[in-house]
Amino acid sequence: MVINFSKILVAVDGSAYAKKAFEKSIYLAQKCNSKIDLIHVVDDSTYGGDSATAFELIEDLKEKGTNLLKQCKSQAMKNNIVIKTLLEIGDPAQVIVEISNKNTYDLIMMGNRGMSTFKELLLGSVSLKVMDHARCPVMIVK
Repeated sequence: MVINFSKILVAVDGSAYAKKAFEKSIYLAQKCNSKIDLIHVVDDSTYGGDSATAFELIEDLKEKGTNLLKQCKSQAMKNNIVIKTLLEIGDPAQVIVEISNKNTYDLIMMGNRGMSTFKELLLGSVSLKVMDHARCPVMIVK
């Protein structure tokens, strides 16, 4: 049985593990002639409320996410990889699962640990939630 990963969703958040996952996805995409969709999800749950401060913080996080996606896209293009970027807002695990299930990816790649806070230790990690709920295989990179 040959496994073909023609469409890969890669989640990045700026962490070292996410960077490794992205680098591995480039390698895999070259070997399998895959297309990559790169997603960054701005977690808005920490900044609840409708205050101007919360809005500014989320806008700042969106800008940082956009810059991260641009850097990754540039690196992928240097390696002749077809890449599309997605910037979303919401619960990272939920958004990644919803997008992956809606767009029928062959594989999701993500880092083992991300940039989230102590809350992750109490509620469970994004990668664990994605593994539990995604319909396609999930590769967790350390």
